[in-house]
Amino acid sequence: MNSYLFKISLLVLVFTALSFRWPVENGRVTSTFGESRGDHFHDGLDVICADDKIFPVADGSLMYFWDKSFFPLDNEPGGGNFAVIQHDDDIASVYMHLVAGTISLSAEAGRFALAGNSGHSFAKHLHVSILKRKSRESVNPLAIFPKYDDTKPPSINSIYIKIEDKYIQIRDNASIRLTRHYPLLVEIRDTALGNENLGVYSLEAALNGKRVLDIKFDTIKFSEQGLTVDNKFFPSVMDEKGYYVVDGLKHKQGENVLEITASDFNGNTSRKVFTYSANLDMEQAL
Repeated sequence: MNSYLFKISLLVLVFTALSFRWPVENGRVTSTFGESRGDHFHDGLDVICADDKIFPVADGSLMYFWDKSFFPLDNEPGGGNFAVIQHDDDIASVYMHLVAGTISLSAEAGRFALAGNSGHSFAKHLHVSILKRKSRESVNPLAIFPKYDDTKPPSINSIYIKIEDKYIQIRDNASIRLTRHYPLLVEIRDTALGNENLGVYSLEAALNGKRVLDIKFDTIKFSEQGLTVDNKFFPSVMDEKGYYVVDGLKHKQGENVLEITASDFNGNTSRKVFTYSANLDMEQAL
């Protein structure tokens, strides 16, 4: 069993006592778990649907909520009107950007809220997160929801280095001068229906045949120092533009070969090889 199947099997075992469903009917994912938010990871899924009706993802009870109609004098939080449903003594689900006044105080099987545009939101949608409270981590909802229809592999587009505030694209078979061992930034775009810009589930990279990156967006852990994926903090995984970071590299003088493998949660996979010639103009490279 490979590491991907092993991790998914562990997640399934954790959630076997609960039966999960999507929080919307005939919905569409517009943002995936672990995507870049400029300076932090997106710790859930963003979804939209035609009727805006929100349902609990599993049986549970309303644990906490904030609704502008109940607290008109309070400042609206970033998640806007939101609700937290407790499913057992550990697992909870969070629903954000709801319409004020639509949150039901009884989280039963029927609709309990409407998707809205409250809080830090640019358009009407629902943000849903799955939390394991005891271990203080957020779980990729795609691991426990019914399978989402997606047959399109990610598109691996370009690689860059960043020098101060300038991004320099490294074209295939280009020659570049390096004054230090810069990280490489990889531009990847994924879509399910053709017009979304989604993040990937797993990313691997090898430089000159040596594995330098192997990361999967299964869980996001919370700590006093910040959020981590695979024990990596945001700046070592994502650039502020949303590029994926391949760090800890040792470029060699002359030809270098970078191989990138990216997959979405359904296992649709793309591989791309970039070749570039490096002129190492630095003492440590001599």
